[in-house]
Amino acid sequence: MNRLRLLVAFLLFSGLSTHGQSLLWQISGNGLAKPSYLFGTYHILRDSFLKQDSLTRRHFEAADGVVVEMVFDSSEAGKVRQYATMADNNLIRLIDASDYKLVADEFNAVTGQELSFYNQIKPVIIASALSVAYARQRSDTLTKFSGQPIDLYFVKQAQAAQKPLKGLETLDEQLTLLYNRQSVEKQAENLVRMVKQKNVPRSQGDNLTDLYLRADLDGMWTLFQRESDSPADLYALIDDRNLRWMSQLRPIMAERSTFIAVGIGHLTGPNGLLNLLREAGYVVKAVK
Repeated sequence: MNRLRLLVAFLLFSGLSTHGQSLLWQISGNGLAKPSYLFGTYHILRDSFLKQDSLTRRHFEAADGVVVEMVFDSSEAGKVRQYATMADNNLIRLIDASDYKLVADEFNAVTGQELSFYNQIKPVIIASALSVAYARQRSDTLTKFSGQPIDLYFVKQAQAAQKPLKGLETLDEQLTLLYNRQSVEKQAENLVRMVKQKNVPRSQGDNLTDLYLRADLDGMWTLFQRESDSPADLYALIDDRNLRWMSQLRPIMAERSTFIAVGIGHLTGPNGLLNLLREAGYVVKAVK
């Protein structure tokens, strides 16, 4: 009996921890008249990537509706500037002189632009620009893709086809999460640490781009945990949002077959959408 219990426990744990290698997942059962599909995006990837993925394109085109993280309205562009800038502060105040020079030299070398032009931009945005540049440096494959960001591709195509389109979050919600979740002092500290640690040796498995292109969900989840500042930070960025999104996704999928495109980090982990959907009674299968 003990051996049987051990085997059952092992199988259950294995089923929860190993998702398989796929970016596209079918959602069925639990009363759904037609299946929906969940696709994990990589926000800095360009849409020419989809030219080699006819399976994803086919399911996207066949879906009756589309759900993304956020639908951007150009009339709200002023909000982005409002959230992005520091009206009463600047980078020179937040970072001591020697570290500022280090960051400024790195920013110029990587982006070709002077950091002084962006002194009132929040440090997290400078860090994001460097992160994207580093990702492109570390992966020759990533630079081969062209076009618009892959998330924007799904939005534009859904609008062109006049399909029902819904964003799971508003622009204010996303900007608050990305730009105001941490104090600007903490953001500045993280920015300096990123630049100082850029040359710390990394193993091949640490490359997020390679993990994504291999559809290695477990590897990506391990990386997200390791690179996160804290469990609370990971919860705010991933888990809490997933739990809120589930309450929106269930009635949408019940109404129509839906193609759901969200960042790949939201699929993985114990509170990833794949596990939450299964816990809610849906049958979730990798599409290959």
